[in-house]
Amino acid sequence: MKKWIGILALIILWQVTAVLTHNYIFPTFLQVMKSFAVNSSTILIHGFYSSLRLASGVILAVMIGMPVGILIGYHRTLSEYISPVIYLLAPIPKIALLPMIMLLFGIGNLSKIFIIFIIMFFQVIVAAHDAVKNIPGEYFIPLRTIRAGHKAIVFHIILPAVLPEMFTSVRIGLATGISVLFFAETFGTRWGLGFYIMDMWMRLDYKQMYAGILALGILGLISVSGVNRLQRCICPWMPKQG
Repeated sequence: MKKWIGILALIILWQVTAVLTHNYIFPTFLQVMKSFAVNSSTILIHGFYSSLRLASGVILAVMIGMPVGILIGYHRTLSEYISPVIYLLAPIPKIALLPMIMLLFGIGNLSKIFIIFIIMFFQVIVAAHDAVKNIPGEYFIPLRTIRAGHKAIVFHIILPAVLPEMFTSVRIGLATGISVLFFAETFGTRWGLGFYIMDMWMRLDYKQMYAGILALGILGLISVSGVNRLQRCICPWMPKQG
């Protein structure tokens, strides 16, 4: 219940501010919710396309980035050669790559999924690499003493250390991913919350524009809540998130 107090306070602030300013470009929360309800089916369709692109990019990034990060972090030689490249590319704003990605993959769904993938990939790979490098060396001694194979080391030492960091990196990356997805959806598509928001803005339908923005925020909230729930299932030893 406590986690909803902040959201309720934000709604009240929105409603009061809109009433006091009395500006048609800043509708009240109640007006936006009424507009949201009237056009909920359309917004849900746009939200479905955005969710599908976001989920596809995140899942691909975790499936590829986590094993690569573990491999680089575990093998010192690979780390020495590849780590500088990763830390060189990771800070580059991925939105700057969008024109090139669209040239390579077109302006359809593939380019939108790939831009999410590339954002999350570097978040995940850096988190996995650093988590492995930060495991104290003495943790490996018992398994190496009994000549356990790499499989046992990965499952009993490395994964328990990497998984919490991976979930943290996904939570951090989701905010950036959704922001870039909004921008990407303004090109070459008629479906997606980014397109919907910009389309309503061009039509001067500000209530619907804010309804789309609200839907984008709900998508982020649901995404982070889903990640938290998944972490509780996979990493029950970790403190409860959000």
